[in-house]
Amino acid sequence: MNPSRARPIPASSSPTPAADSALVLNLAAALLAAALLRFFRLGAQNLWIDEVFTWRSADIGSPLGWPRLVENMHGPLLSVILHTWCGWVGESEWALRLPSAVFGVALVPVVAWLGARWVGRETVIPAAWLAACSPFLVWYSQEARNYSLLMLCACLSLLALLRLRERFSAGRLAGFLAATAAGLLSNFSFALIAPLQLKWWFTRPVSARRRLAEAGLAAAILVLVMTPWLVQATRVLDWSRLRPAREARADEPPLRGPNTFHLAGVPFAAHAFSVGYTLGPSLRELRADPSLRPVARHAGELAVTALVFGALVALGLRALARRRRLGDGLLWLLAPALLVSYMALHNFKVFHPRYLAVAAPGFILLLAAAFADLRPRGRWVAGLAVGALWSVSLVQHYVSPRYAREDYRTVAARIVAEARPGELILAANTADLMFYYYRGSLPVRSFWLGFAADSARLEDKLDEAMSGTRGVWVVMSRPEDLDPRGAFVRAMARRHPGATAHARQGVTWWHVTESDLKPASGVRRGP
Repeated sequence: MNPSRARPIPASSSPTPAADSALVLNLAAALLAAALLRFFRLGAQNLWIDEVFTWRSADIGSPLGWPRLVENMHGPLLSVILHTWCGWVGESEWALRLPSAVFGVALVPVVAWLGARWVGRETVIPAAWLAACSPFLVWYSQEARNYSLLMLCACLSLLALLRLRERFSAGRLAGFLAATAAGLLSNFSFALIAPLQLKWWFTRPVSARRRLAEAGLAAAILVLVMTPWLVQATRVLDWSRLRPAREARADEPPLRGPNTFHLAGVPFAAHAFSVGYTLGPSLRELRADPSLRPVARHAGELAVTALVFGALVALGLRALARRRRLGDGLLWLLAPALLVSYMALHNFKVFHPRYLAVAAPGFILLLAAAFADLRPRGRWVAGLAVGALWSVSLVQHYVSPRYAREDYRTVAARIVAEARPGELILAANTADLMFYYYRGSLPVRSFWLGFAADSARLEDKLDEAMSGTRGVWVVMSRPEDLDPRGAFVRAMARRHPGATAHARQGVTWWHVTESDLKPASGVRRGP
């Protein structure tokens, strides 16, 4: 069946002028809300480590050469955009994040349009409001990463494919290929919607021979465009890990922390899609304590979230089934989750909700279908429940230090104000961020927290790193993966008892003065 032709619904089959007016007003209001939510305090929070990787890959202020661009397999298109944009306006947090905010605003009408073409016209208004106010979408619209652009390209590609199903033409094929190539150049995780795209392509109402010929043409063009990055991927990534029969080596460490995949990751992704990362346990709580204690502390809000969105998901699945869209919806939502889970289980890619971002617009349209099928009173009740949860999440996103990103900006400002000539900064797991935030005269020396696994080696490396200086500012963040037992903190307390540890919003730092360094000089510590 042609997915662009939904079973007609009497309430929307013959829209009245009043209905058209209400639709236009709601779209305009949703766009305004989306802009306000995405531009509000856009540069207030610190960058986090992946945003600094984006900043580095954009080579702002320097020529962005082709070899450098090809090396970037995780978003070369955004690098080009930021290189050009920030070359004009600078590289502040606000400037780096503004393109993502713009893409996030543009996503609202595109999701609404996709909902109209795929599900039905009655989903336009709820889809627009849900896309405008979703904390998950707001989060990635306020991040200097490629996920906002990725979701926009995914929706544009699917829209173009629906139009191509109606009538094949060179112009429509070019539009589909442009959106698809842009999505792949935004992030390779765009390919996770390939199962849905293939289903829509190969169920077009034309002959099998024609479908195959046109598919071969489209694939050849996309491979040609992506060849430099595909070649780079074969060089850098260990694709052998994805073999079904492969067994991990005994000495093969997980990509991050104690494991790359955890069963709790699936409900965590569902929770993030529903209310974002700022309702329930914070990311910092979950990283610091992998037990169930953080979950237990937030049991009430987690239960309410599960109740509200569980009911809406059930209603949405029923609404899609009534329109004969259930298979498409499950393919859109479940295929990315299964593929990312498989990659995580094979230690190829860490499981995280952001790698499922291409499925987020599908989740929005699932909720929109549920709202469209509710009676007016039920729609108001559901809207108030979702609005209350999202309001709390968004307020905490903007103002709560508990959910805020690590505050390297404050630490760097303090070092600038108090540093003395001859001192240095020892960046333990923070080197990239300190290079961005610290604009003073002290040298920044990177220190690998993995040395903490061997106490004797840790002592030797600290002696080596701190030698020949009149003082050291030690800055540490996110020790959970490389030093989950806190050996580095204990070593600092033992070696330099006069250097008090200070902590602010996920960042710990010490100022080791020259007098506190002298007793450690030339002394071998540890067993």
